[in-house]
Amino acid sequence: MRKWIDLFLFYATIIIIFSGIVLYIMPHGRVAYFTGWKFLGIDKDGWDNLHVIFGFFMVIVAIWHIVVNWRALKKYLFLQKESVFALLIIALVSIGTIKNIQPFKSVSDLEEYIKNSWEVSKSEIPIAHGELLSLKDFCDKLNIPLNQATDILKEKGIKFNVNETLKEIANKNNLTPVKIYEIIKPKKNSNFQNVKFIPGSGIGKMTLSDFCKKYGCNVNETIKTLKSKGINAKKTQTLREIAEDNKITPIDIVKIITKYN
Repeated sequence: MRKWIDLFLFYATIIIIFSGIVLYIMPHGRVAYFTGWKFLGIDKDGWDNLHVIFGFFMVIVAIWHIVVNWRALKKYLFLQKESVFALLIIALVSIGTIKNIQPFKSVSDLEEYIKNSWEVSKSEIPIAHGELLSLKDFCDKLNIPLNQATDILKEKGIKFNVNETLKEIANKNNLTPVKIYEIIKPKKNSNFQNVKFIPGSGIGKMTLSDFCKKYGCNVNETIKTLKSKGINAKKTQTLREIAEDNKITPIDIVKIITKYN
C-alpha cells in the first residue's frame, strides 16, 4: 500500500513542479492566447489543466497517505515540538506572501518580469483577449475597416466568416490570432496612427522607457511633456505606477503622450 502511495506522490510531484515552473514563466494570458503561445506543443489552457488536475490528484493521494499513516503522523502532530515550528514557518510564509513583503515579493516580481518580457519583446497585443472577439467586433473596436480586412484575408487565401472569432479563424487556417491581426492591421505612417489603446491591453505594465521605445517617441521629451502637464514621471516607472502617483489612469497618460508625438 505504502509503495503505491509513494510512487503516485513521486510522479505527481514531478508533474506539479514542472507544470508550476511553466506557469511561472509563461506570458500573461492576454499574450499567451493572442499569440497562440505553446511549450512542448501544449498551450496555456493545457498547462493550466495539467497543473490543476494533478493538484487534485495529489490531494487525493495525500489524504490516502494520511489515513494509512495516521498513527505515526498523530505522534508528529501532537507530541513533537517540530510540529509547532513547522506550523509557524508555514504561517510566516503564508502571511509574507499575502502581504507581499520581502523576500516573498521578489519571487512575485521576478515572475512579473519574466511574463512581461514576452509581451515587450515579442508581439503587439492591441486589446485584452481580442482572440475571443468576432472578426467584425475586433475590427470595430480597433477602427479597422471591415471591408478592407476581409479583402486582405481573401487575398491571402484565408478561410473565415466575419462572425467567427479570431481564434476560430486562426485555428481553421493553422495560424495564430496575432498573425491574423498582423495581416489585417492598417499600415502605419507613424507609430501612433491607427493605434487604439484600450484599458486591459497591458500597457499599464510597460515602463515609460519601453513604451517610448516601442512607439518611437523620445523618452526624455515625453517626460518633459508630462511634467508640463503637472505629471511627474521617471523612465523606469511603469505607466500604472505613474498613473497611481498622479491619481489618473494609464490611458490618460497615453493620450497625453500620443497627442504630442
